[in-house]
Amino acid sequence: MRRVDVPTRDGHSIVLTRIGPARGAVVVVTHGTFSSASSCQRLGRFLAAQGFGVWLFDWRGHGLNQSVSHDYDLETVAEHDVDSALQEILRQEQGRSMVFIGHSGGGIAAAIWAARQPERAQAHLAGLVLLAAQTTHAAATFSARIAIHGYRAWIDRRQWLIASSMVGPESESARLMRQWCHWNLRRSFVGKDGMDYPSSLAQVRIPVLALAGSADRVIAPWRGCEALARAFAGPDVEFLLCGKAAGFAEDYSHSRLLMSGNAQSDVFPRIAQWIRLRSALDQ
Repeated sequence: MRRVDVPTRDGHSIVLTRIGPARGAVVVVTHGTFSSASSCQRLGRFLAAQGFGVWLFDWRGHGLNQSVSHDYDLETVAEHDVDSALQEILRQEQGRSMVFIGHSGGGIAAAIWAARQPERAQAHLAGLVLLAAQTTHAAATFSARIAIHGYRAWIDRRQWLIASSMVGPESESARLMRQWCHWNLRRSFVGKDGMDYPSSLAQVRIPVLALAGSADRVIAPWRGCEALARAFAGPDVEFLLCGKAAGFAEDYSHSRLLMSGNAQSDVFPRIAQWIRLRSALDQ
């Protein structure tokens, strides 16, 4: 295992950890909200054992990183943390292309980065794997809409949301969660500067694999996950709904899609095979 500390353009530092063989196809994995790279360890170790060179990284204020004194949103994570991580990984790997895997908010941040850096995304990403990542469909039902409105009001004047058994082991920026609520309530994935992310992603032609859990009805309903994936315009976009009806071992929830024992034998091999094929095509 190798640790690399990387400065960001706005004065923070993020920690990258590399596992796996030195010359394996490069895979980058990051976490979602209220979480850290430790949530990706099971997937990272699985991919490393399959021969991939795996980089895990924590967003600012999470996991191995120092705490931060001010809040941030997913655009901050994309434009600074993801951008700095990918630049350093490219340097460490001597320019080799990589596959990026993002769970939940990590997948959203990766999509934002690709939308804002389409040429770099096409030059350096052999593929993008989105695990339970969506921005538009969490408020699709009346009850869900009322719940998200209530949550949005509850966090309105807060700066930080503390960790708990209900949401996850790490504290999170309230501004980030307000942004997620805003996107879903409006069913509009638009940046603070007015960038229409789906329209911008239509210019990004990279392979995309999106997975959603059939039991994930609150945070990442499958229709939102599929919509984010289909925003990419390339010919190689695949969506999988992971549940018993499709032959999976269970109806996966938001967290179990990434962290369960069943996922290791049921979901991870499909991801590894997809990466192996795209990495070979990119050679």
